[in-house]
Amino acid sequence: MTTPRRSPCPPSALPDSTRRRLNIALGLTVGGPLCWSGVAARAAALPPLPRYTQPVEAQSPLVGRILLAGQTFISPQHVLDDCARAALCLLGEQHDHPDHHAVQAWIITALARHGQLAALALEMADAGRRFDGPRDAPEAAVRASLHWSEDGWPWALYAAPVMAAVRAGVPVVGVNLPQGQMRATMQQPQWDGSVPPAVRQRILDDVAESHCGLLPASQLPAMARIQFARDDSMAAHSLTLTRPGKTVALLTGSFHADRTLGIALHLAAHAARTPPGMPRPVRVFSLLLQGLAPDTQAELPAGYDAVWFTPGTPPVDHCAELRAQLQKR
Repeated sequence: MTTPRRSPCPPSALPDSTRRRLNIALGLTVGGPLCWSGVAARAAALPPLPRYTQPVEAQSPLVGRILLAGQTFISPQHVLDDCARAALCLLGEQHDHPDHHAVQAWIITALARHGQLAALALEMADAGRRFDGPRDAPEAAVRASLHWSEDGWPWALYAAPVMAAVRAGVPVVGVNLPQGQMRATMQQPQWDGSVPPAVRQRILDDVAESHCGLLPASQLPAMARIQFARDDSMAAHSLTLTRPGKTVALLTGSFHADRTLGIALHLAAHAARTPPGMPRPVRVFSLLLQGLAPDTQAELPAGYDAVWFTPGTPPVDHCAELRAQLQKR
């Protein structure tokens, strides 16, 4: 269920020429047209926007712009409002992109500052792991409580968004399928029917592509089952964290955040986990964080409610890395 589109800006008493100048100035500043009334006050209370650090297409006019369906550019405040109105706000990242984690930290800080954040849910920690304070805890204590895996998720990338939630006094909760359950999951054919056939085929194709065609075809179904089970786990455990009038921010990969392929498809199966007082089905808002490449178009990919463009990271030959790993085995 998508968030409803807000009503148009109320008429302004300013002369047309003055209003146009204000709209242009604000659009250049925050990435889209804004209503003047009430927006300036809310924007003043926001933390400073992150400074981007990555080099690819860093001078593109799309950097920092946020696009909704219908080719509508919106402000960061608008994203916060849409996120806050949802029970579950999916922040779909490129895992190794520092700017994406900086944007996540900004969103978490802003939501918490206004009392709108119920919890921070993490793909990066197993379900059952959580940190509930104190706010001034050292990073080492947070990592220990979450049983953080440095090999899979470098802490240097995730410290900013995770510690933003900790410093705000918000629970930080792992929601991913525990590592110890993955081998058994690969042998459970019931996961094959947990998504529509077209989605299953899409994920089988993605598994093959992401492994550079190096996996035997016989292994693809087992690997796809892990994907389905992980999405199911993140859906189930995130639902338990929802609270009336607040949102759960979930840090996850962009594929999991795709409403047509990932976590959102599994929410209905766990509706009973939704706490009392929460509407069913829960409202979901999915934000794609997209690093720019030279051929990136100003388009909203299917499966997301909005896309926030950042500079891109330098290209990496992941297939060469995977071949080297397989040769060592």
